[in-house]
Amino acid sequence: MASATTSSGTGNMSTSSKLARLPKNARVQKRPILRPSIPSPYTGASQQKVIYVSAKTPFISAVKRVRKLLSEIDRRSTGKIDLVNGKGNEKQKLMALREKTMSMGKGKEVEAVVLKGTNRAIEKVLELGLYFQGQDDCMVRLRTGSVSVVDDIVQEEEEGGVEEGEGEELPESRVRKISVVEVAVTLK
Repeated sequence: MASATTSSGTGNMSTSSKLARLPKNARVQKRPILRPSIPSPYTGASQQKVIYVSAKTPFISAVKRVRKLLSEIDRRSTGKIDLVNGKGNEKQKLMALREKTMSMGKGKEVEAVVLKGTNRAIEKVLELGLYFQGQDDCMVRLRTGSVSVVDDIVQEEEEGGVEEGEGEELPESRVRKISVVEVAVTLK
């Protein structure tokens, strides 16, 4: 049973080691996860459309948000179609429209709506991904990963007197990793 060691002496301990135990007079205060601001649904393909899902997000509300963003993406990708006042006869207009739609699909990455969730919200994000996978007009891609979050360490003062706690200096904050799941929904 001596061969059941978890790490070697030469390996990188920072990637798989546990966080240090805090003294009894200290506690962890979690900060909110830092996220970039959400762009307008009417912005172009250069801005990624992200919906952050929490464990309390209503299912139907999230479905409606995704559908609204997908309809905006579809409307923007088709562009303006003018069959009445364009140059040439109807046949030439239809041929030009066909060439335009065929060239749009080549070389461009399809714009997607990304659902992101961490910890308890992972289940909700996977349920939404499964729902959109069952839809005829949608394609779903799943990505997993981890994100670093910062926690503050707060030292509480004891009533019975001041204890230094073995002369150990506590850090003000520490970083921990949490799991994240991303579901990218695109139109076919």
